[in-house]
Amino acid sequence: MKEMRRDQITGDLIIYSSYRNKRPHDTIKSNKNKSSEGPQYSDTCPFCRGNEHLNDMPTYLIEKEGQWLAKSVKNKFPIVDMETDHIYGEHEVIVETHRHEGSYYNMSIDEFKHIFDIFINRYKDLSARPGIEYVNIFKNHLRDAGASLMHPHSQIVSFNLIPAEIVKEIKIARSHMDHHNSNLYDYIIESELAHQKRVVYDGKSFLVFIPHATRYNGEIRIICKDDKKIDQWGLDEIEEISYIYKRLFEKWEDYNVEQIAFNVVIHTYPLNGDYDDLFRTHFHIIPRKFNFGGFELSTDLFVCGTDPEDLAEFLRFD
Repeated sequence: MKEMRRDQITGDLIIYSSYRNKRPHDTIKSNKNKSSEGPQYSDTCPFCRGNEHLNDMPTYLIEKEGQWLAKSVKNKFPIVDMETDHIYGEHEVIVETHRHEGSYYNMSIDEFKHIFDIFINRYKDLSARPGIEYVNIFKNHLRDAGASLMHPHSQIVSFNLIPAEIVKEIKIARSHMDHHNSNLYDYIIESELAHQKRVVYDGKSFLVFIPHATRYNGEIRIICKDDKKIDQWGLDEIEEISYIYKRLFEKWEDYNVEQIAFNVVIHTYPLNGDYDDLFRTHFHIIPRKFNFGGFELSTDLFVCGTDPEDLAEFLRFD
């Protein structure tokens, strides 16, 4: 069965076709997505504990008994910097753990807490700089997701414009508000909780679910239930989102039978303007098992074959 669907948040048009996932694929041996399992230390890795001379001084540091556990540093190869008037900002790397072999698939809740502690600190600092319109937080895991180094890390980038993807999401949310007099994200939360079959986790501050339509096969989304910006999160939010990450990635590894490549992008509020009635902080967790082909690139239509209800049932946790 084929069905046309539309992503409520991004507006993408999706052709849902369940049998597409059954297509045969050649088996190709490759080491490019080698998982991060291995030694805790690599003498060539700039992010390993003991190789601090390969980095600038940390912009933020979490320590225990004189040893750093996680930190943020300036990116030596920044996407943006403060040297031009056209596009400017700052680019930092969050070294998520000292363990070279660490990953979201094997981290502890405490390690996730460290990550979000750094996110919040760096978001507050970078968003306060003059002229900054948006702060972007993202993670690339393994080569297929864009990672150049295997040591677990995320990135945070501030710049003087609002990304087109965020502009589009706000435009769609504003249209929903104009037509229905309600917040789109609140509507999605209410709809998913009423339907239940796509819900993975329903917590105090966050809803985890599989969207009805998405351009990425098997994408997972997390929506913050209130209008708190990430720099307003307290201990309760940090503990809950860390618990979600721990349980979710354990279940996701079981579902995929391996540690697959993925991206995590956190869509935060634009900094200048009142978007509380329109927006909510939300996460896109994107598996990178499939690449777009000529059909998608030539039509801007996307084919998805993952059943969201089946995936949600497998991943569901309390």
